[in-house]
Amino acid sequence: MSLETPEKIRNLQRKLYCKAKAEPAFRFYVLYDKVCREDILRHAYMLARANAGAPGVDGVTFEQIDASGVEVWLAGLRENLVSKTYRPDPVRRVTIPMPGGRERPLGIPTIRDRVVQTAAKLVIEPIFEADFEDSAYGYRPRRSAVDAVKETHRLICRGYTDVVDADLSRYFDTIPHADLLKSVARRIVDRHMLWLIKLWLKAPVEERDGDGKRRMSGGKSNTCGTPQGGVASPLLANIYMNRFLKHWRLTGRGEAFHAHVVSYADDFVILSRGHAEEAYQPVDEVAVC
Repeated sequence: MSLETPEKIRNLQRKLYCKAKAEPAFRFYVLYDKVCREDILRHAYMLARANAGAPGVDGVTFEQIDASGVEVWLAGLRENLVSKTYRPDPVRRVTIPMPGGRERPLGIPTIRDRVVQTAAKLVIEPIFEADFEDSAYGYRPRRSAVDAVKETHRLICRGYTDVVDADLSRYFDTIPHADLLKSVARRIVDRHMLWLIKLWLKAPVEERDGDGKRRMSGGKSNTCGTPQGGVASPLLANIYMNRFLKHWRLTGRGEAFHAHVVSYADDFVILSRGHAEEAYQPVDEVAVC
């Protein structure tokens, strides 16, 4: 299966990006129908299949879907989306070891939900890419951690040698839903698309202890966090982080402190010619817009 984006989908993405870039205040009203398109769902499945990964709470694997017939499976998923009967399954939470003996929670949606999230990402990512600050490198098309390191090295070579390295603690787990959705709604007012994103944010989380006992958390009462491991989560995290990066630029903080910021997901560095500590000091107090 080819993972090259089909020309029809690429044309749609190009049009969305160009419209968003040309009109920063434009809000998109009709997007959900694109997520339901057969070609977009099929390509989303291929992308999810290539990324592989463990099954979610339902235990369904890609091999099982392939054996039963992908086209039939996709047709059923599309019908759920078109009829608005789609509801995400709980997210399976596992922990992965981190340096220093720490553990990081990782959310694993079902394949069904990964495909829908990928389809939505194919449609809305170009819109927000038009808005993202140049200083952001994490989870973006044609950008990588290596690019962030190169930019940091370039700035150091230019004399920005006073550096503060910051890591936002539990960033994905603490993003407030209300503020995140406000940021999304500044560009997207398609109520069905917003409904879809809310469903993912409110999906319950399933954990199992060493004895296999099931424990549920989150759900409709949850007011913050987007599970790290979900396909849509990196994009949503970038949308929220862009508030800070945009505020940094619009308030002239770089000029005021002779500083630059380079961001990668929940990490960022501030590089300055002697003022990095001053530039960093008010970060926690910033009322980002």
